[in-house]
Amino acid sequence: MKKNLYLVILFTLFTLSASAQRWSYGAGLGGSLYHGTWANWHTLPNNKEFAMTRPALNLQVRYQNNPTFAYRLQTVMTDLRGGTGNRVSPTTVSLPATNFATSIFGIDALVEYNFLNYQNSVRRVNNWTPYFYVGASTVFARVTGQENGTGFRTKTKMNYALPFGIGFKYQLSPSWGIQWDLGARKTFTDALDRPLADGGESSFNLSKGDQFLNSSLTVTYTIQSVFCPTY
Repeated sequence: MKKNLYLVILFTLFTLSASAQRWSYGAGLGGSLYHGTWANWHTLPNNKEFAMTRPALNLQVRYQNNPTFAYRLQTVMTDLRGGTGNRVSPTTVSLPATNFATSIFGIDALVEYNFLNYQNSVRRVNNWTPYFYVGASTVFARVTGQENGTGFRTKTKMNYALPFGIGFKYQLSPSWGIQWDLGARKTFTDALDRPLADGGESSFNLSKGDQFLNSSLTVTYTIQSVFCPTY
């Protein structure tokens, strides 16, 4: 039932974009990497943690009404993997032997800030730009795994997250473009890597919490992008 609802939402968004100006839609592939209790790296992950990178798919709709700002609604489908065998940093508390896999369906509402005056249908201005994005996300997560030899499975739970990152976009033609994103989705609970019995669902902490990194290369198609000239 939930999957059908998501499909209806996506279909409605794509239908609206086809009837309006300055809209584009796109699809991309990339990878996601878990960061949390069982992969508590700081600057860079170790080889075992990096090997846990999982494929990710995104679908997006973007509206741009001026060269500086764009607004994007995006879905992300991926999964995360991790466990005690990947954590090499010293532990301050005793951690249970855990291996887990988490299925992720995320919905992002993002604002993009273009560092250059980006317009994708006018020859005399920039058709490429680096950008920064930030927004709000809803992450639906379900965790399965083993803890101290006992299997567990959680129900699909909704978690709020803060997405942010950087990217680069280039318009190949007035219709087709590409973009590359690198960012993170920061949650404020431990709901992405542990069973319900550990209290991960209920502890809300601004300074702690699971997150996952996501990078993707997306192909976009612009319906129409005509900006009025400035004088």
